[in-house]
Amino acid sequence: VIGLVAQGELYRMLATAGTRPLVALGLALGAVAVLRPLLPHAGSLLVLGGLVALVATLFLRRETPLLDAAATLFGVAYPAALCGSLVALRVVPRPWLDAADHGAFWLTSAALFCIWGADSFAYFAGRAVGRHPLFPRVSPKKTWEGAAGGVVGAVVFAVGFWWLTPLRGVLTPLDVAALAVVAGVASPFGDLAESHFKRSVAVKDSATWLPGHGGLMDRIDAAVVAVPLLVIWLDLVRG
Repeated sequence: VIGLVAQGELYRMLATAGTRPLVALGLALGAVAVLRPLLPHAGSLLVLGGLVALVATLFLRRETPLLDAAATLFGVAYPAALCGSLVALRVVPRPWLDAADHGAFWLTSAALFCIWGADSFAYFAGRAVGRHPLFPRVSPKKTWEGAAGGVVGAVVFAVGFWWLTPLRGVLTPLDVAALAVVAGVASPFGDLAESHFKRSVAVKDSATWLPGHGGLMDRIDAAVVAVPLLVIWLDLVRG
């Protein structure tokens, strides 16, 4: 649900720029992309849907068919397919992780809390001692000091989850380091990327219905970068 709502917010942002995504088709493919770890033949369905999007532009009387098709498929990849990595983290069987008591639950929780914790630490560190802009062209308020605080927060939460939960029996120190890196170093790039997208279409937030946050895209922009990287790490390194 979060993935599809965020995808809809992205489509509204794209419409602000004059592009007209094929919303119904895009959301249907987005649902497949989010749930691909649970759906048989999800890859084939996504390929077929992509072909349908291309053919549909031949029959729709639109002035920008290339942009419309590209925007439709981009929304399937970002954020929907990236949200699918969170589903994969939670439900894909991993024998070494299943050895822990509710290991997949604890690892999924650890990933989310590390990302949110890093964001909170970065905010407070930036407010307290931030002086040097990190990426002023995209987000003038973010600082190197805040980024360093985010890394500290990610390490604190990663070590805390490892020490206090059943993950201590299954995660190696290298796994904990990878969790801290994706949460503290990689996730800010998701935030910056979304800020760049919003700035390019002159909108402040992806939506307005979450007080203090804007839309769901604004809430999950870091997670859709960090969690896929964590899943890649688990698949390639741990097997």
